[in-house]
Amino acid sequence: MAAKKASTTSPKAAKTTRAIAVDAPPLKSWSDLIGHDSLITGLTAAIRQGRLGGSLLFVGPNGVGKTSAAILLTQTLLCERSTARDMAPCGECPSCVQVRVGTHPDFIQVRKPDDKTLIPLELLIGPVDARLQEGFCHDVHLRPMQAQRKVAILHDADFLNEEGANCLLKTLEEPPANALIILIGSSEQRQLPTIRSRCQVLRFQTPPGEAGRALLRKQLDHYQSQHEDESLPTMSDDALDAAIELSAGDMHVAARLARGGGEQIREALWNQLAAPVPDPTAIVRLINGHLDSISKDVPKRRAALRDVFSIAVQHYRRQLRSDASSGKYDPATHRRLDRTLRTFREIDRSANLGTLVDCYASDLTLAATGDRGAIC
Repeated sequence: MAAKKASTTSPKAAKTTRAIAVDAPPLKSWSDLIGHDSLITGLTAAIRQGRLGGSLLFVGPNGVGKTSAAILLTQTLLCERSTARDMAPCGECPSCVQVRVGTHPDFIQVRKPDDKTLIPLELLIGPVDARLQEGFCHDVHLRPMQAQRKVAILHDADFLNEEGANCLLKTLEEPPANALIILIGSSEQRQLPTIRSRCQVLRFQTPPGEAGRALLRKQLDHYQSQHEDESLPTMSDDALDAAIELSAGDMHVAARLARGGGEQIREALWNQLAAPVPDPTAIVRLINGHLDSISKDVPKRRAALRDVFSIAVQHYRRQLRSDASSGKYDPATHRRLDRTLRTFREIDRSANLGTLVDCYASDLTLAATGDRGAIC
């Protein structure tokens, strides 16, 4: 019965799960994956010893190599000129090229659309008129068309709603024998425990020192290759380190800060936040002015707002460390950090960014007294 179903697919189903644009620096070999030597060693051993599970969960800060590693692992498994045990995909055979551009018939991908706050259910199990006949969970069970196995990557796993996560869980509970499923998220805590327990978890970290700077330079070079009309400033090691610190290790944020004058917005925002009682009007004006200078496009403004709140989080964390070293403790600082972190988590769920910023700025003032009445 399963074989008969696996012998057919539909163009519509393929369209929903393949040939998506993934913005990640391409890797030619595993040696290009910066700062993750122990992870590569573990993957290599698992493949050569036949211990690679059917479901993997890649977690870690954005931009540290999770997506690039997932694409390279797919090439490693599907390459026509080398075996997976070699851990050396050629990058030139038809399969490697098709994986790189997202058109391999046995390579499935789903990501959150830019204009959505969550992964739509139809991308997982098909539209209402074709439930369980299309989508990620359906396509991964189809028989491979070209290779010996299928690889399915679910990007943005942090953005599954409860119904979508439960649909995925059913697939993980009964995984196809000839497929590898890779989930990519920012942290284990943002995944359902039942999903975590059914995956091998690979933890990616922001590499320290020169490796971290090299990784950020690679992100900037990748951006430059796609935007040749823009000229990026030469970044000193200190400037790169500052961008990484401000971003809390998120290389996507660090790259945007490095490109978009992160020093200026950091200095201006920190000056506002350092006031005993922050001026909400000035903070709203500063943040909205920064967003306006970036773009009128909502997804880009949302990304820029994440950068702003990364800067705010770093400010309050530095303040708490400074207070601790001098034996002081200001509960208002702790409340403001808590409010900043909660607002950061709400950015991708909020339909109205302006209201989010207004509420946040007002609540910073109330933090001095502990009054939470106006918190949105």
